Amino acid sequence: MTTTTPPAQMLGTRTAPIDARVPLVEALATPPTGGRAERLLLPATFVTSLGNGIQLVASAILVFTTAGSALSVGWLFIAASVPPALLSLVFGRIADRYDRRTLCLIADVASALAAIVLPVWLLLGGATTPVAYLVSFALAALAAMFMPASNALMKERVAPGRLVRFSAQYEIALQAGNLLSAAVGGFAIHLFGPTPLFFFNGATFLLSALAMYLIGRGPARAERARPAAIGNGTPTGRNAAPLLRLGLLYATCTVLTMVGNTVLIVLVYQGFHQGAGTYGLVDALAGVGFVTAAALYPRLPARFGHLRIAVIGIVGCAVIVALEPLHLSVLLAGIPIAGALVGLARVATRSLLLASVPERRAGQVFGATNAAGLGLSAVITVLVAAIADHTNIANAFYSLAIVTAVITAITTVTLPKSNSKIV
Repeated sequence: MTTTTPPAQMLGTRTAPIDARVPLVEALATPPTGGRAERLLLPATFVTSLGNGIQLVASAILVFTTAGSALSVGWLFIAASVPPALLSLVFGRIADRYDRRTLCLIADVASALAAIVLPVWLLLGGATTPVAYLVSFALAALAAMFMPASNALMKERVAPGRLVRFSAQYEIALQAGNLLSAAVGGFAIHLFGPTPLFFFNGATFLLSALAMYLIGRGPARAERARPAAIGNGTPTGRNAAPLLRLGLLYATCTVLTMVGNTVLIVLVYQGFHQGAGTYGLVDALAGVGFVTAAALYPRLPARFGHLRIAVIGIVGCAVIVALEPLHLSVLLAGIPIAGALVGLARVATRSLLLASVPERRAGQVFGATNAAGLGLSAVITVLVAAIADHTNIANAFYSLAIVTAVITAITTVTLPKSNSKIV
């Protein structure tokens, strides 16, 4: 493969096509050894994902069994989506101005304190639903600080030659936490109730804070400036278009996972008349597919290209989503495939974003991407939850599949012809 495309053209111009595979795949060929930051960022991601997954599953089941409607669960996910959607861009800009490790530490410690409010309230006999919404809102607001700061910290501390490999490892850590949280959470709630799991979530935030502390201080901002793997300038005007579209594709992956979690709870409980154990199994199977896909991902871009993998992953997942309401056996057979497809799409879009964004603007870009994904998720959650409550749960799945497939198709088709070879 050739590498003659200039960096500025790789960010998108009318004069030459982008081949996003080239710098990313060549970076995989001889990756340097990961350092302390990389070794600690991954376990911090894992434990945070584990705790957050258990918190969300436990809260969703608690709210659904109390209120008994799809929209009540939808509002819980909205409470967890609105603060990041509104604040991620602001916190992303802050992460580009202040020390990102310190911001992560603050977010972790504050989240640990917020997480124990709900179990303490339950032990005191307080009303469940309002406090579950409030705690979810507070944790989401703190996540709005943590997400862009931690992603920018990855861009800052991980060597450019390891970005694609680290992106896959990051998604493995993230989804391994989700996998265990669904399995452990579903069965533990069935056996012990939700209260002990909320305390456990607080402990995971403290473990993440410890990992962030052990990473140590980084070099001064001026000393760590370096060219990005794709381009080294600030994308503006026409040059920003490919980055925006990559961000929208990554946001669509967020929609599939977040809205899918909402309607899956209703499908398992109301559609198939199952309980927490079955829901834990479904989430575990999705996690197995996701982790497997992320582990295999570094071998795929040289043959298929990152963007092509992302588009096929999202559209393929949408097709599986449309089939899942047919029968419980279809759901159990299809959910690992859906997890694998969306996993491939997330790693592909994350890899391109990490490699493309300048380090000094990483917080802002990932903050904006997070805001877009969560904002879309909130809107689509209300839509599909209302459809589920007023018609049936199958129509909610069809709606989610159609919306995500259409967004992906429009985003890809509207790429300028000069950028059509981002494959």
